[in-house]
Amino acid sequence: MDYFNRHLHADVVSLLDASSVLEVTEFRFFELAFHDWHGRKADEALIEKHFAAYMFANRIPNWVRHFARKILKLDAQGKLDPKNFGVWRRLPSARMMLIAKLYTATLLAVFFLLTAFVYTIPEEILTVFRQCYFPPCY
Repeated sequence: MDYFNRHLHADVVSLLDASSVLEVTEFRFFELAFHDWHGRKADEALIEKHFAAYMFANRIPNWVRHFARKILKLDAQGKLDPKNFGVWRRLPSARMMLIAKLYTATLLAVFFLLTAFVYTIPEEILTVFRQCYFPPCY
């Protein structure tokens, strides 16, 4: 148990660990736990009520505690599939990867063009820019 978790209740630590395994927020974890326990989607006001009690008083409902233990057990056994609980991890699409590569190539090209441009400026003009015009140089 690390420095930050040693002062937390064991149930809070298991909730935090389970939500990080699923890569969801704690609030989303409450929603997933409610759906797993009750078999239906929860009303947001109901989740907020339980979540506020968790945030301000560290009170964790039984259904959240049970779900956290279930997730951690499945993860320890290597049987956890987040898709079974409605958690989909988005992978970057081929189009998004292409766009990222184009942006990177464009930024690199602009950088190299500006660098080349600076080397083509005559020496007389560069002497103006070699002086410091900011407050520490006055």
